[in-house]
Amino acid sequence: MADTISSISFLKIATSSGRTARRTYKEKNMKQRSIFSALLSKEFGRFLSSPVYMLNCGLGVLLLPVGGIVLLFKSSTVISVLNDVFGERVGCTPLLLCAVVCVLASMNNMAAPSISLEGKSFWLVQSLPVKPWQVLQAKLAVQLLLTGVPVCFCLLCLAVIYPWSGAELFLAAFVLLVYVLFSALFDLSLGLLMPNLNWTNEITPIKESIVTVISMISGFSYTILFCVGYMLLDGWKLGFAGYMALVGAVTLVLSILLLLWLRKRGCSQLISL
Repeated sequence: MADTISSISFLKIATSSGRTARRTYKEKNMKQRSIFSALLSKEFGRFLSSPVYMLNCGLGVLLLPVGGIVLLFKSSTVISVLNDVFGERVGCTPLLLCAVVCVLASMNNMAAPSISLEGKSFWLVQSLPVKPWQVLQAKLAVQLLLTGVPVCFCLLCLAVIYPWSGAELFLAAFVLLVYVLFSALFDLSLGLLMPNLNWTNEITPIKESIVTVISMISGFSYTILFCVGYMLLDGWKLGFAGYMALVGAVTLVLSILLLLWLRKRGCSQLISL
């Protein structure tokens, strides 16, 4: 009798379908994204999901707005000190203000380890039905956006605290924004030339890579040469506007050369990694 009851209960359990909630299908519109926006979202996702990446390669994102706000509240003190120390040569004060922005911007070098961070899954990037230049564009765009927007905020703060002429403010903006472009192109070129795809911890390509070290040193070196050329190598004789036009033109030419290299040799390098 007990066997009969247990077999019946087992059959009920085994053959029962259970309760299932009925769901009605609702049609939804799906947004189709472009290839570039999808790749850019992927790059931003990697950056924002890695505290190590953000702290070591994106410190300028925080320091640039903070520096601009500090200049707004301490403008009279900062400008008076700079005028007292470097006031003998006209144009040193606005030049040094621009140099400070360059130093803070050089702390952003997301593009330098971006190739190496693909790691052993780099074959996925190579197998995607996209052009190599589209992949490089997305990596460049992350650094350009995360550096260019804070630099524009600093430029706005500088425009408020210092009595620029229209030409001086335009040339200061030109030099700073061209420097942002140059540093992003230079960092990505370094990453392509010296990739490290065989790592087990992301700290290796971010903190222990020669690429990031060269990237940071080159950023500071640019700022030093920028100041030395004006104050010690008679660049002041050109005047602030003339010197900034010269520096901006040289930096723009270097940026164009790097861009051309990335479009041709850089894309080939990406495929062959």
